[in-house]
Amino acid sequence: MSYISETLSELEKEHQAALNTAQEKMLTDLNDAQASGNFDKIQEASIVFQNITTELAEEYTKRIEEINALNHKEILETVPGIYTNNRADIDLNLLVYDGDRDYVIAFQKDELIQKTLEKVNKNSGKFKSRKHLLKSSLRLTKTLAPMLHEIGEHCKNTLKLKADIEFFVYQGDTFNASCYPPDENKLYIILSSGILERFSKEELTFVVGHEIGHVLFEHFDYPVRQILDTGENDLAPIHAMKLYAWNRNAEISADRAGLLCCQDFEAVGRTFFKLSSGVTTDSLDFQLNAYIEQFVDLEEVLNDSNLDPSDWYSSHPFSPLRIKALELFNKSETYAAFNTSISGEITEEAMEVEIKRIMSLMEPENLEEEGEHSEKIQRLMFLGGYLISNADGVVDDSEIQALSSIVAPKIFANCMMTIKGLTEDEMISEVQQLTKDLDVVLSVMQKLNILRDLSIISYADGEIDDSEVNVLYNLARLLYINTDFIDRVIGDAQGV
Repeated sequence: MSYISETLSELEKEHQAALNTAQEKMLTDLNDAQASGNFDKIQEASIVFQNITTELAEEYTKRIEEINALNHKEILETVPGIYTNNRADIDLNLLVYDGDRDYVIAFQKDELIQKTLEKVNKNSGKFKSRKHLLKSSLRLTKTLAPMLHEIGEHCKNTLKLKADIEFFVYQGDTFNASCYPPDENKLYIILSSGILERFSKEELTFVVGHEIGHVLFEHFDYPVRQILDTGENDLAPIHAMKLYAWNRNAEISADRAGLLCCQDFEAVGRTFFKLSSGVTTDSLDFQLNAYIEQFVDLEEVLNDSNLDPSDWYSSHPFSPLRIKALELFNKSETYAAFNTSISGEITEEAMEVEIKRIMSLMEPENLEEEGEHSEKIQRLMFLGGYLISNADGVVDDSEIQALSSIVAPKIFANCMMTIKGLTEDEMISEVQQLTKDLDVVLSVMQKLNILRDLSIISYADGEIDDSEVNVLYNLARLLYINTDFIDRVIGDAQGV
């Protein structure tokens, strides 16, 4: 076939629709072949599917190049300005991190997510933020917290915020801050007593600006846990993976709003240092460059057997990635457009490309890449996902479709061709051999990424049972990863 779309956004939809059609036909052919026990037809179905997807990929790439050649300006305009000035008169479309915005655009086009979101909004009703906060925490008036209100006014003016800010505090030694869903003319920021007492004015300015950023970019529009709980019968595991990836990317946008308010990158560095280490006294001599350099080579850090990097795997990017992303923003032409004291050493395009590379360290493995160990990694992902799906004794069509979303089409076709010929014990034996082969070549980060993605897949229907957890535990043990990591990922997904 040949694609006819005139813009990249329309081409993406056309390409996805073609892939979906090919996948549905393959599933139908596989079901028919499996029902009749015709192994030749199973092989034929997978080969046809492989050929179709290869052709579609070639046509997709070809059409992208044609659109690029036709009009470069048109390409830039295919990324629309999706943020309005309803809440602030600052240029949010310039400030936003591309990864955050691109996921939102994709969600807006995803009919399943939009239908699920409609159900969430219909069933949940409007959350009464102020009523809840007045019952559960202490409202900080200007008399009680004059410095905090000074920070609030500064952030309001810097971000050209239209609403007023109301502050609340609750008792807690942990360093935490959040912003509750705003009313029309007021937004609510709640701080733990720990962060309020032990962070400096400049550090709190970054924290407050960051929380306001979540409001400005309307991050409340996609409540991840509620979407997954409500859409348990409709959404595929790939939706869960994308929603959690967006969650992490959204933090990068909010960090930029925080830096705009603080305008002191060293203070931002101290903020992350305190959040990471818990040390707030002068017992350590903080040096920003040393702090950043400590995490330059994340692979080396994560491969240190004495460290436990699993703490960094959550709905938030871990601090080293955030500080590196913000360091790039601090040197960019984009930041210079908001802060005239900045020279802007890096173009916006170069900044976004590098941040995307950095953030990819927490994204699912790029399974499309052809590498020395790619096929074994994908085979492990497929078999691991299959064993999780089969933990309750039944693997239905929706779970087969889910498996197709986590491995490359060629590998999926091959796995489908061989899976019915294996007993569960044979699958487990193969998984054991694959993990043995891969253990010496995979970094700790790659292992954690694989386990995290499989954990999220298992929870994509909004619930997870003990049999699925046991499979995940066994996979973790085979990869020499502490099973606590599985608990942490699942706990984070469930909001525990």
